[in-house]
Amino acid sequence: MSRFGVFIIGFFFLMSIFDVMKTVSADERVDVGTQYDKDDFEAEFGDENTDSMYSKGTEEDHIEVREQSSFVKPTAVHHAKDLPTLRVFYCVSCGYKQAFDQFTTFAKEKYPNMPVEGANFAPVLWKAYVAQAVSVFKLVLLATILTGSNPLAWIGLGYPGLLRHAHENKMSSCMLVFMLGNLAEQSLISTGAFEVYLGNEQIWSKIESGRVPSPQEFMQLIDAQLAVLGKAPVNTESFGEFQQTV
Repeated sequence: MSRFGVFIIGFFFLMSIFDVMKTVSADERVDVGTQYDKDDFEAEFGDENTDSMYSKGTEEDHIEVREQSSFVKPTAVHHAKDLPTLRVFYCVSCGYKQAFDQFTTFAKEKYPNMPVEGANFAPVLWKAYVAQAVSVFKLVLLATILTGSNPLAWIGLGYPGLLRHAHENKMSSCMLVFMLGNLAEQSLISTGAFEVYLGNEQIWSKIESGRVPSPQEFMQLIDAQLAVLGKAPVNTESFGEFQQTV
C-alpha cells in the first residue's frame, strides 16, 4: 500500500470522527432541560427575537412588560372534550425525540383529554432503500475484513492492495468502515422534520419553516386551531391563560 493510500485512509478516518462528534453535540443541544428556562430553550430553538416579540411601553403608558425569562406553565383545561388528536412526526436521527416528549408534556398539562401520537418521519423511499443497501454492504465488508477472505479472487480480480492493507490492519479498518457506513446511513435517513398536525390540519412544519417551534408557539398554535374548531375558548391573555366565554 502506498503512502498516499495510507494518507487518504487516515484523512477519511479523522473526518468521520469529526462528523460523529459534531452529530453528538447536535443531539445534546436538543435537550432543553426540565426547568423550562430561557437559556435552555434558546440553545435548541435560538431564533426567537424577544425584543420584537413584545412592545415595551413608556412609564407614562403604565404598560406591564412581559418578559421571556421563563416558561409559563399552562393552565389545565379539563372541560374541553372530544379534542382532535395531536400528531407529531419528527426526525429520530436528528435527536428530536426529546423535543417531542417535552412538547407532549406541555400539551397534556393544558389539555389532559387530548390524544397525542408521535412517530418517526420516514425519508423518501429511494433514500430508505439506499440506506438499507449501505447497511448490508457495510456488514459484508466488515465480515470480509474480519475473516480475512477475498471474495474478489472468486471473480478473477486478484488481491487488491487496499483489501490486503485492510486484512493486515483489521482493527483500524473495521472502525473506519463502521463509522463511514453509519455516517452514510444517517445522512440518508435524516429528514430534519418536526411536523405537527392537529386532527387533519398541519399547524407547523420544520421542513418549510427551517426550525422547531418554541414552546410558546407550539401551544399558541394548538390554542388557535382548537378555537377555529370550536373546541376551546380563545386565548386572550398570556400564554397558557384562558378566559371563559358564555
